[in-house]
Amino acid sequence: MKIMTFNVRSDNILDVKNRWQNREDIVYDLIDEYPCDILGMQEVSNSMHNDISENIKNYHIIGMGRTRKLFAEKNSLLILKNHTIIEHETFWLSKTPKKEGSTIWYSLFPRICTTAIVKLDNNLKIRIYNTHLDCLLPHAREYGLKKIGEFIEKHHAKEKLPCILMGDFNATPNSKVIQEFSSGRYMNKKFIAVQETDKDIYKKATMGMFRGNQRGMHIDYIFVSEEFIINNVEILRYNKEGKYPSDHYPVMADIQI
Repeated sequence: MKIMTFNVRSDNILDVKNRWQNREDIVYDLIDEYPCDILGMQEVSNSMHNDISENIKNYHIIGMGRTRKLFAEKNSLLILKNHTIIEHETFWLSKTPKKEGSTIWYSLFPRICTTAIVKLDNNLKIRIYNTHLDCLLPHAREYGLKKIGEFIEKHHAKEKLPCILMGDFNATPNSKVIQEFSSGRYMNKKFIAVQETDKDIYKKATMGMFRGNQRGMHIDYIFVSEEFIINNVEILRYNKEGKYPSDHYPVMADIQI
């Protein structure tokens, strides 16, 4: 099956010509061009969520906003309608993860993770997590990833399922938080980044800044548990006549259980 993580860049008045309404059609075209079973989006505002729901009919779309404010961002999960969503929830990366809008004091914004159990069309069940870690402090990113690790451990104790964790981690491959998560410091269940099958991909940017940059920050990841085989991974620099769908590139992987 194919999976993708994609920070679609929230609609920002400072983006001028790259506002959402000027690029949303490119997002829809990209999804048509690279159909996936599971797609994790970050920075999806309420209005963007509505637009995506109206224009992408073959996916279930789930995920709560991190606050109740009008422009609250979601970490939306798009699940192909061939598959069945068994359950889903959004939790906050805070000391009170069930409290909407809760945060730790040193995080710039409330941070969340959307998770779901999905029964695939071959009747196998998997669990998916989609997150967007803090953009400011490494300590906040570490806290957030540890909190996700706690939920993974709790869910795994209840039902042992193959797991996928994806999102914008705001951390480079050599950062402490990525290195420690990859080495299993935050939980017992083992994960591997799909990028590990071709480590040269770490040298390539996942942020193109709307300009098609190939060098720069590599901060978007897909991690899979050891039940998966990774067949292929690529960074998609999809654009229409030099117009990009986001300031991030999607990362897509072909995997199998």
